[in-house]
Amino acid sequence: MNPFGDPKFETLERAVREAGAFLMSKWPGGSTKDASLTITQKADGSLVSAADMGSNEILMNALSSLFPNDFILSEEIESNPADVRAASRVWIVDPLDGTSAFLEGRDDFSILVGLSVDRVALAGLMYFPARDIMYLAHQGAGVLRNGSRIAVSPSKEPRLGRIYARHCSLTNRELESPFMDSGLAFAQVATGELDGAVVRMKTHREWDLAAPMSVLLEAGAKVSDETGRPIEIGVGEVSFEYFVVSNGLCHEAILGLIAR
Repeated sequence: MNPFGDPKFETLERAVREAGAFLMSKWPGGSTKDASLTITQKADGSLVSAADMGSNEILMNALSSLFPNDFILSEEIESNPADVRAASRVWIVDPLDGTSAFLEGRDDFSILVGLSVDRVALAGLMYFPARDIMYLAHQGAGVLRNGSRIAVSPSKEPRLGRIYARHCSLTNRELESPFMDSGLAFAQVATGELDGAVVRMKTHREWDLAAPMSVLLEAGAKVSDETGRPIEIGVGEVSFEYFVVSNGLCHEAILGLIAR
C-alpha cells in the first residue's frame, strides 16, 4: 500500500530502491563490495564517495523526469538559498545519509527524499537499503513502514535510554540512547522505539531533515527548534541551533533537557 495515491510517487519509490541497490553494490559491509570505491573530503570536512554521487544521479534523473517544474535541493549539488526560497515545491534529497556509517560497514545509513510545499513538509521517503526498510509518508495519509502503519510512543515522560542526542548532551545522560545515525534515530521516534531526539545543527542541513520530518509528523510526532517553535523546511539554509522531535507528550520535558 502506497499512501501517496499517485503513480508518480510509486515510480519515485522504485527509483529510491534502485538507488539503494546501487549503494549496496558499493557498501563495504556487503558481500559484493567495490574495492575501488573513491572517497574525497568536502570543504566542510565531511566525506563524499562515488556511492553518494551514483545514488544522487539516479534520484536526480527520476525527480527531473517525474516533476520537471519542481526545484531539487540535493546535498551533492550546490544551490543558492534564494533560489530554494523562491520555489513553491522543493524536493530535498540526501542520496546517502550517513556516509561515514556506510564507509565503516554499518547498516544504519539511508536514502532521504522529502517534498516541501510552501515550506511545509508534505511527503517523505526514507529507505534503509542494508535493512530493506522503507518509510513512506504523505501529509494527511499517514506513514507506512514496509506497508504497516506506525505511530510514536505513548510515554508521557522520557524513558531511560530512549532520547537520541547528537552533537550535544542532555542534562540527564541516563536518558540518552545508544549511538546510531540520525536518520535511524528519527525513524525510531516515528515507530515508538525512542521517545525523542535532539540534534544540534552542527553538520546537519535540510536534506537530513526533510524526509524524516514528514515521516515523524505523520506518525504523530512533534517537531520544533530549541524554543519550541515549528520548523519550516525548504528554506535552503538552517537558522536554528537545535532540531528537536518527540512523541508530543514529553516534548516540553525534552526541551528542558538540552544542556547549553
